[in-house]
Amino acid sequence: LIDTINFSFWTEDETKFRVTYKGTTYTGYFAACACVNRAIESGINLTDAKCMKNITTKDVEEIFTGDDGQIMPLCDLRAKAIAEAGRILLEQFDGSFYTCLKMCDRSAMKLLAIVVENFDSYRDYATFKGKKISFLKRAQILVADLHGCLHDKNDLGNFSDIADLTMFADYRVPQILAFFSVLKYSPKLEETLRSKVLLQPGSETEVEIRAFSICDLVKRYEELRTKSDRKVPRLTAVLADNLLWYRRREIAQDIQKKVEYHRVRTIYY
Repeated sequence: LIDTINFSFWTEDETKFRVTYKGTTYTGYFAACACVNRAIESGINLTDAKCMKNITTKDVEEIFTGDDGQIMPLCDLRAKAIAEAGRILLEQFDGSFYTCLKMCDRSAMKLLAIVVENFDSYRDYATFKGKKISFLKRAQILVADLHGCLHDKNDLGNFSDIADLTMFADYRVPQILAFFSVLKYSPKLEETLRSKVLLQPGSETEVEIRAFSICDLVKRYEELRTKSDRKVPRLTAVLADNLLWYRRREIAQDIQKKVEYHRVRTIYY
């Protein structure tokens, strides 16, 4: 469920979407998680496929309301994605995503294919100069999250090929890559980002930012493995992405002063 609505948490006026849950205040993605847990505790069976199938935009607006009454962006599209996921689970997977997990033979890439082939909201593709580009940010995060939660608890989630996943190209990891000068923006692009222009999903600029972020991260990862005196078998692009994502949150104010994130409204990230 949470990966189905894991997109576009930024707000137009730069105020953070905040939710206080059990005495702790959360923002962004973690605020969304808090909203889901809060709803489940209140008796809304959000993880049940039937509940998901019948959810409405009004339901989503009520569930994802912050401390100050602010409603999370794109609730209509979140409701559509949740309802679609519930319907597909009921029609094709016995009402449970666990069925998908059992079908993948402990393969991250097989599970990724199952998700993308069956759930429309996860089909994160773009066309760049006539070529189809696959980003699949949310689908890959879904697979990585399952691996992280289950690899030492349930063998079905101990994917043998987890290292084949790439970076999760969103609007935050490129920002920290640019902050550390791993990703270098042209003066023109820097000016565009500072002006807070809303980029169009699939535009050349947006695709380039996401694609170069993946390429740069993979390049650094491969260099580390090559130059290291010892093997680094546990270092994956997934782990590198997670480290950058959490680090970005830790030094968010410093980064924001130096580098703007690219703004785009989309269900894919």
